[in-house]
Amino acid sequence: MSEGQNHPPGEGERYGGPETPQPPPPPPPGPFTTGPPGPPHLPPQPPPGPPPHPGPPPHEGPPPHEGPPHEGPPPHEGPPHEGPPDEGGGGYDGKPPPRRGWEGRVTIETGAGGFAYVPGEILTTDPEQAKELAGDLFPGVELGEERLEILRGRFYRLTGVPDVPRLVRYLRASGVAAQPNHVFFAHCDDPCCGRPHPAARGGAGAAANPVYASPVYASPVYASPVYASPVYASPVYASPVYASPVYASPVYASPVYASPVYASPVYASEYLATGIRKSSARPVTDADAAAVAASLAAITPPVTGGDPDVVVLDTGLARSPDFRPSALGHLAALVVAGSGADDGLDEPDASPLDELLDPAAGHGTFIAGLIERMAPGARIELRRVIHPQGDGDEVTIAGVIAALPDRGHRGAVLNLSFGGHVLEDAPLMAAAIAGAQTNGWTVVASAGNDGVCRPTYPAAFPGVVSVGAIGPEGPAPFSNFGPWVRACAPGVDLVSTFFSGWSGGMGPIDPHDPDPDDFAGWARWSGTSFSAPVVAGALAHHALTYGVTVAEAVARVIDDPSLLRLADLGTVVNAV
Repeated sequence: MSEGQNHPPGEGERYGGPETPQPPPPPPPGPFTTGPPGPPHLPPQPPPGPPPHPGPPPHEGPPPHEGPPHEGPPPHEGPPHEGPPDEGGGGYDGKPPPRRGWEGRVTIETGAGGFAYVPGEILTTDPEQAKELAGDLFPGVELGEERLEILRGRFYRLTGVPDVPRLVRYLRASGVAAQPNHVFFAHCDDPCCGRPHPAARGGAGAAANPVYASPVYASPVYASPVYASPVYASPVYASPVYASPVYASPVYASPVYASPVYASPVYASEYLATGIRKSSARPVTDADAAAVAASLAAITPPVTGGDPDVVVLDTGLARSPDFRPSALGHLAALVVAGSGADDGLDEPDASPLDELLDPAAGHGTFIAGLIERMAPGARIELRRVIHPQGDGDEVTIAGVIAALPDRGHRGAVLNLSFGGHVLEDAPLMAAAIAGAQTNGWTVVASAGNDGVCRPTYPAAFPGVVSVGAIGPEGPAPFSNFGPWVRACAPGVDLVSTFFSGWSGGMGPIDPHDPDPDDFAGWARWSGTSFSAPVVAGALAHHALTYGVTVAEAVARVIDDPSLLRLADLGTVVNAV
């Protein structure tokens, strides 16, 4: 795919979309804050062929400030962009340039311990003390205050903060509970914690690897050394906290090299500022999807409804007749969108309308097909918390989690195929996750695609089933890993449901090549985002088949000590 043209968001639009990359000049060291782009220039030419997996990229530039708050002018941060740009000067027509991608909605602090957050916002349980202490750092600055209507109103959001990391660190040092409003990505600093990546440790070869028995691989193409390369996977599924100085170009992004906190200020600045990059979902022919289509067609939907067995928080479901996958048509009683206004609006080209596939578009719809295939007859509900650009903020996500109903003793599965790094901890999200677990929800979350062992959240929260990726020949090189990863499942070149009847504006480079964005209900995609729903589906299937609780399914499918395990990737979940 390629990026589209610059368009201002439509009236009331909430989500950003891909546009033509215009890399700005290098930003100053310190927290990366978005701003207007500089003059365009051509990206560097990559070396021939896909690069070998080098492990985590080396640290570039000074590390982020740790310890006491730094002195000096704070980076400019404003409130998150929630609609059309304000009127005013700056453009040829007297208006400022339009926001691009997640510009104004996401700020990246790069370097060791980096993380992403909503600019201008902090969360606290003591707003009065926080505002009083903020006056020490920012005299004369008036902060807005909002009590969040979740978790019994214990948390408050303060807005208008000039320098979020500086204030949070100062408040914590002063004994006041505070955190950023972290941003997580639909899938991050030390040299792999001193541990080699599982893919570099050797292990079972093709003949011994149970991955070949997986039902999610629909075509012999999955074994191709070209298609299985992590270079073909999307930075949408890697945290934007680490980006390679070469492979972080929006043109040559991969989940191993394109994660935006180790980003080169030359080559990754556009990605850091806007999140603009191509979708890596690839069209699949009917022949390649035949096995998947047959398995879904064999499912008999129930006569009556019921509570969902799996809830997916993601980009929602493609419910529109124009785009809904035909394979899900007869399963409308099983695979449903939530009650939110946007929950059924997973669309290929949502914002702006530029005839190009948005980077995370179809993510939720793809996941729904994976789960239904792994757990035939399971009821799946999809809710939208992730922008088409691939980002979602902690307050929004935690609010949806906190509102989930009590599922009692039997329980249900909550699939979270996104994650990110945090500034020490994320109390709001942690509280929401813990509350859901108390109410019977088993949380399954993707580990991330950065190829490092630094924990990501929500996957690393206590009790969460964190999931890494494996491929046909063993551990996927892009998968995050470590003792915090509890399970692994196929995540390389999976085939699942996608938009029907949509052809974008990007044609093939060579007339003999297939159209790269002509989708007919199926796609091929890679990432731990898709390993997690394989595990979620396996748990739901086990609970439904054997009439046990979801907690008992976890004990049998994940925690049984007799099961096959890979070091730092956990239990292999490969078939049901």
